Amino acid sequence: MGKWSYGLLNPADCLDDWKLCLLTYCCPFAPFGLAADKIMSQGDGYRCLVIANIPIVSIVVLPCWRAHIRKAKGVDGNFFFDCCAAYCCPCCTIYQGSHEAGVKGESEWDRTVEIMKRGYEGFDPKKEAERAKAQGKDAANSVS
Repeated sequence: MGKWSYGLLNPADCLDDWKLCLLTYCCPFAPFGLAADKIMSQGDGYRCLVIANIPIVSIVVLPCWRAHIRKAKGVDGNFFFDCCAAYCCPCCTIYQGSHEAGVKGESEWDRTVEIMKRGYEGFDPKKEAERAKAQGKDAANSVS
């Protein structure tokens, strides 16, 4: 069995892959889901990501996610420490597990920015507001 390639609460490790670190702190469920998908069988990572967005359930999912990565990568540890790490510093835990799973900040950062750009291209708030009003009127007319 081995050790984690990155430690918890270690600024030097965070600076090593600063884009993954920033992505983890700004949008923690993105690297969480990517790491789960890399470690688990096809599709399980996305189910895990959806489940983790349920507030009460996420308390249970993060330590289990970390334990699964630890076992898959042959890292020493136990579930008690997985719980302690997940509850004391969830973002550091996600960063550490994502890195161990093979999520690279450079490629994921670029991919996330590209997806966000596509989401905003052609977005016009005024047109969206008018469309929403029209849909609301249509729904009200169909009920009457």
